[in-house]
Amino acid sequence: MFFPTSVWIAIIFTILSVFLYDVRAQSHLYQPFCGPPLNILTRLIMFIQLHFFLTVPEFTEFWCRLYGDTVGVWINGEYTIITCDAELVQQILGGINSKNFIMCIGNDHGLKELGMYQNAIVWNNDVSKWTLQKHIFQALNAHHKASMIAIEKTRQEINRIKISALKNNVLTVDILNAIRHITLAIILEVSLGIQLDSNKSQYLIDCIPDYFKAWKFFLLKPRFIWPLFPLQFFHHRRSILKFREEIQNIISILDPQSTIFLRQLHKNNLTDEVIQSILEMVLASTDTVSVSLYYTILLLTENKKIANQLMDSSDDSFLEVVLQESIRLMPVEPIIIRKSLDDCEISGIHIKARTNIVISLALLNRHQKWFENPLKFDPQRFIQNESSIALSVPMGHGPISCVGQHIAMVEMKTILFELFKEFIFTRMDETRPIIDTKTRWDIVQRPIIKEVLNLLPRKKIVFIGAQSVGKTTLANFIKSHMNGIMISEIARNLMEELNLNTNTMKTLRNDPDKTFEFQTTTIKIQCEKEDEIEHEFAILDRCAFDSIVCAQKFCKKRWRELLDMKETNKCLERYRQKDRYIIFLIEPQKECLEADGIRSIPTNYEEWISFSDSFKMALKEFNIEFNVINVLDINQRYSIVKNALFAHDA
Repeated sequence: MFFPTSVWIAIIFTILSVFLYDVRAQSHLYQPFCGPPLNILTRLIMFIQLHFFLTVPEFTEFWCRLYGDTVGVWINGEYTIITCDAELVQQILGGINSKNFIMCIGNDHGLKELGMYQNAIVWNNDVSKWTLQKHIFQALNAHHKASMIAIEKTRQEINRIKISALKNNVLTVDILNAIRHITLAIILEVSLGIQLDSNKSQYLIDCIPDYFKAWKFFLLKPRFIWPLFPLQFFHHRRSILKFREEIQNIISILDPQSTIFLRQLHKNNLTDEVIQSILEMVLASTDTVSVSLYYTILLLTENKKIANQLMDSSDDSFLEVVLQESIRLMPVEPIIIRKSLDDCEISGIHIKARTNIVISLALLNRHQKWFENPLKFDPQRFIQNESSIALSVPMGHGPISCVGQHIAMVEMKTILFELFKEFIFTRMDETRPIIDTKTRWDIVQRPIIKEVLNLLPRKKIVFIGAQSVGKTTLANFIKSHMNGIMISEIARNLMEELNLNTNTMKTLRNDPDKTFEFQTTTIKIQCEKEDEIEHEFAILDRCAFDSIVCAQKFCKKRWRELLDMKETNKCLERYRQKDRYIIFLIEPQKECLEADGIRSIPTNYEEWISFSDSFKMALKEFNIEFNVINVLDINQRYSIVKNALFAHDA
């Protein structure tokens, strides 16, 4: 097999580069952990793996599978410890020598390309400057303000989703992009005191994934192999410049005194670091939070019982463990990269200065040794054993853990609750488990293919009115378009069960006591059915009002005894919750007056109208808001329902 000359030159260049790059290594290498012999051949294999075929998490997994939870390898001319041992990780990140591991591995030339070299906070290895930046970033931990803004921005995005659903007649959402709009809007207002329109926000959001790709390229790839990837090199450099230019445009409209974050930057004479500081604030606050929420929502679509628990929770503690479990299973940052400052001992093992440490959270958090049934999404594990939270280090641990973790958790809890309060999300392909979803494990984790989700409002549509006005027909039509749960014909089904027909129903209605007994039974069944659909999108072609109005007509004064039933009051209380139940009164149309052989229908149009008026009076008496449908055409009726269902805040 023959290769082009250029390929041979590249191969030879790479081999020579690896050899020259590794000559700094000591002839008698100290290897405190097990692993392969780190001779020139092994180093060459590792170099080619890491820079041509595998990401850092994939590289870590490969060698840990071969040699165990902690392995000594060779990365970029230096001895490196890779580990997924939770006990060792706790010692490194939070033990007595944790301050010895506050530097991050990184190629200085690459960090300069990214603007991160001794700059801002994400990868700043100048300890004094990093400490100063940490205090500035932590000044943003105004939790109440962040929560209030998060509610506002989430409601705005919910409105946009509703408007899109009505305009495009498509009940789907690019949920990751929607969340990015929310998180970006929050951080811009909290940290910079500004708002951007939707188009400018989208442009900024589009810059972020490209910057992350550039980060991955420049962070660990030695400068001498950049020429082997000329197209990638220039593309990534353009991506960095594009993002920085957009940040500069934002800075041009800022008031330096508008927020505590900006005031602190200027107060500490960090004018030269403003661009990178704001860039990293936008980068981390927008993307890590968004991807974490994205995977949480996907996992909840697969675990409906947990989603329902989340909605029933009386405080936000369950919300928090749901998020922590999601981050454990699908960590946005699957690796933590550190470098020892000085010689030290960890668990009785001597670690030399400048030893690299790569911690694989992706492996640790899915390890049977540390978590029972680790691939199962189970928030209860953190309720039953709170120490498991620290074990999973969801947002880092120790002196350089995530500086924004507390405000991030406040944001995520608020956004998740608001979205689930409004919508029910389902996946288009529910056959593939979330744990098997295609994702790119790298310096940061992100989905290879973003899932577009189906959405339904977390509401109940209730149709009421006189007999034969088309309630069931409309309910079936809506179900065919929206795929909700149908609760239909409770009274008719009970009649059939009791062998009642039109004639026997006329006899029944002449007996107030038997009519009352029938309506009592109907309400109990109705309440039970409504209990079953508490968290679902459902369509009902009757409700407790049908029994109340019928009892008013045929049971004389006894109808008020229905109000003493706990089931009646439970139903009425539900119908008052206009954010969950939307009531539609369908007015009679002469064309619909038709006997079905079971129900007793009005003898004339005037009696029919009288029934409808009785519904209106009952609704008003019990303070129930309702919408009126007074057209016959099924498509017009559907349009009225849909407009009410996706009504958005002004």
